[in-house]
Amino acid sequence: MTRWPRVLALALSACYMRDPAPRYPQLGPSGGYAPADFDSGSACADWQWASSDPEANKHASFPDNVPFSCFGEVGYEPGRETIVSVPSARAGCAYPTAADKQRLLARAFAYERVASGSSGGAVPLELACRLSKEVRQRTAAANARTLRSFAASIDDSSPRYLYAVSGTFGYGNSEQNESRLLGWRPGDPCVDLDEGQRAKLSVNNIRARRVAEAWKAGVAPLVTVSGGAVHGRLVEAFMLGHLAVCDGGVPADRVLYDPCADHTHTNFRNTGAMMVGFGARTAYLITDDFIQSDYMQDFVWFESIGGSIDQRALRDWGHLIGSWRQASRGIDAGFWYTPYRFWAEPASGLGSFTCVGDAPIDP
Repeated sequence: MTRWPRVLALALSACYMRDPAPRYPQLGPSGGYAPADFDSGSACADWQWASSDPEANKHASFPDNVPFSCFGEVGYEPGRETIVSVPSARAGCAYPTAADKQRLLARAFAYERVASGSSGGAVPLELACRLSKEVRQRTAAANARTLRSFAASIDDSSPRYLYAVSGTFGYGNSEQNESRLLGWRPGDPCVDLDEGQRAKLSVNNIRARRVAEAWKAGVAPLVTVSGGAVHGRLVEAFMLGHLAVCDGGVPADRVLYDPCADHTHTNFRNTGAMMVGFGARTAYLITDDFIQSDYMQDFVWFESIGGSIDQRALRDWGHLIGSWRQASRGIDAGFWYTPYRFWAEPASGLGSFTCVGDAPIDP
């Protein structure tokens, strides 16, 4: 290789390199702390001007060595999808607690109101987009069942987890208009899918298999699946839910659905809104090893073309959607995520600050 191609190759590879965690906890935004001049009153409308600190204007953070982050690496057998180690819950991070039971029940009631058609006002964000009445109500009913069932299982002897949910995001294409899953809804019987039908679902097979593996390994007690009918008529969240339940063995009453997300940054936002709704603070998000994994990394070339998750979120909504960082070992496709940007501070302060939450239904 001559000198210039070598330089170009090194420059391009650098675009995919994540910043290594610093040896010591950071005391600024990259360490989960709000800068002194952060204006929380204007952040959710125009986050870019809420602080003069450039580190406050991106999701990138280093939770690796900060106990308050509830960060932990999930270990995989190298070159395989098999989980071989799961982080244990540290003091202050264990989920669920007795208080979480009441939050889950309160959120289940909110979903039940949507399912009955009498919600009025704001609804859970993942149900606020333009949906058919049937899809909105079936999703709300399924999410309510999951939260009530999980709440009923919580007692003093229940397992405690570091992560509250394991989640994955859908990928749509026009071939899915021919899927046998078009009419499937959460709670319906499983549909038999032959090899040709599974091929139409593309990388969703991998994503659903991995989130099911995370649930079975005990990474988190709940599963979230996110994705709307973006590139066709198939609701991606329903497809992922079917695969996780019918192929992956996840119980139907441990899955939460977001049928509204239309892009990865909306997947993040809506998953975060679900978590905020029932009091969860951390999720383990898992994808495949292809472009979405690169897209979700801390620093990738998408930033240079104006297409990063942060840039899209700021353009579309005016605010950031939390913090995330790779949290898998053995593969590069698992991520710690919190919808709270300044996660290292007390929950009574900016540690509870987020711009995601309920919203009015889009007419």
